Amino acid sequence: MNKNTQTLHAAARRRTEHAEQAVTQALRTARRSGNPVTITGLAAAAGVSPDFIYTHPRLRAQAEALRQARRPGPGTACEHSPADAGAAASNLVRALQQQLAQQRRAHREEVSELKAALAAALGENLTLRRQAAELGEP
Repeated sequence: MNKNTQTLHAAARRRTEHAEQAVTQALRTARRSGNPVTITGLAAAAGVSPDFIYTHPRLRAQAEALRQARRPGPGTACEHSPADAGAAASNLVRALQQQLAQQRRAHREEVSELKAALAAALGENLTLRRQAAELGEP
């Protein structure tokens, strides 16, 4: 192995070690915070890709263990009641319906404007063709 290859291997090893340390630190922070844990969230906090965590079995096992520990068990009261979820869904549907109605109105107005522009262009075209015919041009 030549010197350049050795240098590249050493740099890659250092970069990997640094990333592993960053993920370990993100895991420590997540343990202290008490917030829900996701691989994507840990990766973002550590400045690595989620794939990095998934491909490192030790880090992935630690993340999965922490995630399992944070999952509410059976019989644990959830933060939002089903009525709240239904109301939120209803509000979302209502907002989307209003947005759709607004977009339909805008579309109808645009179609009307385009039809008027087309009619004007066709009228102008007909006028020009008549003038050309009067001048004897085909």
